[in-house]
Amino acid sequence: MQLLDAPAAKEMFDTLFNSSRRTMFKAEVLQDYSVIDDSPSLRAWASGDTSLARKLAAIDEDIIAWRNRCLASPAAITRVHIVEEPLTTYLEWEIAVTYRESLLRYEAEDVRLVAARELNGLAIPDGDFWIFDDAQVLEWIYDTSGVMAGAKVWSSGEDIAGFLELKKILLAQAEPVPRG
Repeated sequence: MQLLDAPAAKEMFDTLFNSSRRTMFKAEVLQDYSVIDDSPSLRAWASGDTSLARKLAAIDEDIIAWRNRCLASPAAITRVHIVEEPLTTYLEWEIAVTYRESLLRYEAEDVRLVAARELNGLAIPDGDFWIFDDAQVLEWIYDTSGVMAGAKVWSSGEDIAGFLELKKILLAQAEPVPRG
């Protein structure tokens, strides 16, 4: 396992994302990413203007760029977000706007949700993690404010069986985000 600082982690993520050919799996664990994802759309949603939030998201360059990056990849991308109830304002926005109206509408990712209470004490990493082609893992490290501070990376040949088992469990229990 290799420990990377934030700039090296971003570079490694780009390398792994761009080199994946079959599958990418992301498990999201945080309930609020607004510290790093504070967009005009999210602010409109938080103020109660969901119509404006949707309009702003439709032209948000970051949302569009991510969707296009996913669409350009030859790998199928699956995301499972482990959610706690009640949902945070951020998650309500992300599910309604980013997932449904961008990623799912354009079939850029297969997005699923699983309630944390359904996982019966399963050991979940503190940070989101990606599995690339079932061979390499990148787990994001966040500081106490929610900013990405680095990553742990397991390369081909290292033991990632625990991550692969967790992926299997999460996929078995998660439900697809309804497209409506």
